[in-house]
Amino acid sequence: MRIHFPDLIRPKQAAKHLARASTELKLAAVHEALAQALGYRDWHELSITSHPNGLAAPDGPGLQAALLTILELADALGLPDGHVQYAVSRARLLRATPWSIDEHMVLRASIWRRRVFGTPGRGKRGTVVRDKAYGSGAPAYLRYPGRPTYLLFDTGFGTRADFEVATPRSPLPDFVPSRIWLPYGVWQLTDESEVLFSRDYLPMWRISNDGTERLAPWLWIKDIAEENHFGSPGTAIWASGPARNSAVGYLQRHRIFELPMLTDIMPHLFEPHVESLQDGVARLYAARRDAEALPPYADLHDRVLA
Repeated sequence: MRIHFPDLIRPKQAAKHLARASTELKLAAVHEALAQALGYRDWHELSITSHPNGLAAPDGPGLQAALLTILELADALGLPDGHVQYAVSRARLLRATPWSIDEHMVLRASIWRRRVFGTPGRGKRGTVVRDKAYGSGAPAYLRYPGRPTYLLFDTGFGTRADFEVATPRSPLPDFVPSRIWLPYGVWQLTDESEVLFSRDYLPMWRISNDGTERLAPWLWIKDIAEENHFGSPGTAIWASGPARNSAVGYLQRHRIFELPMLTDIMPHLFEPHVESLQDGVARLYAARRDAEALPPYADLHDRVLA
C-alpha cells in the first residue's frame, strides 16, 4: 500500500528519529528503507511524488497497516520494533493525530504476538490464560507451565497451582502489563526537571523545559530533590482506581502518548532464570549493548542522567 504525503516534512522527521536509534545507521540508508516501507521504489520517487490531500484525514491508515509498516522498517533497518514504533509515532508519519496510549498498546501487543509468542495454546509460553484462584478470572501471560505455574499479571509476576490456571478455548486478548508502562510516581530533580518512574523504580520519561525524553530503564537517576506517588501514601493499589487515573492524566497533560522503553523488556521476561523486572532490564541491556555502543553493564553506576 502506498501512503501519500503533501510534502517530505513527516518522512524526513521519521528518518531522523530512526537514524538516531543506532550508531550504525546512515541517514541515506534510512531514507531508502523508509521510502520502500511507504510503498515507493526509493527515496527519489517519494520526494517527487506528492498528493495535496496526503494524510489529511486524522485517522490515516489503520492500525493493521501501521503494524506492517513498523515490522517492515524494523526488519529493513535491523532496529528493535519498539524503537521503530516510537520513531514513527513521534514523527506523526502515518496519522495527523497521535495514536492514543491504548492504540500504542494494541500495536505493541500485536508485535509481541507475531515476533515472540506465536499462536497461543495450552502450556505454551506467552499464551494469555485465566487465573481461577480466589475466583478472580484475571488474565495473565503464561511464563512457565508446571507445578507451580509461573504467570505475568497486569501488575507483575505471580505463581499459581496448575489447576488454578485455565486456558480458554478462544484466545484471550493480548495486553501490555501496567507494570512496564504505567508510571508509579515522579521524581523532582534539583534542576527542576521531572522523571517518571515505574513500580520497580525504573526510569521511564524525563520532562523538562527542553521537552519530553524517553529514558532507558537502566539509567541511574541522581540529584533527586523530592519523590511523589500517584497513589495515596501507604496504599498498595497503584494500577487501578484513582492512582491509575492520576498517572494516565499526568501522561495526557504532558502529551505523552507513546510507550516507555521499559516495555521492550517484555520478551525477556519469558526467558529462563529471569526472576524480576530488573533481570529483564539486564537482558535487554545485553541485547542492545553492541548495536547501541553501550558500556559494560557493571559500569552502569557511572551512567547517570545528566
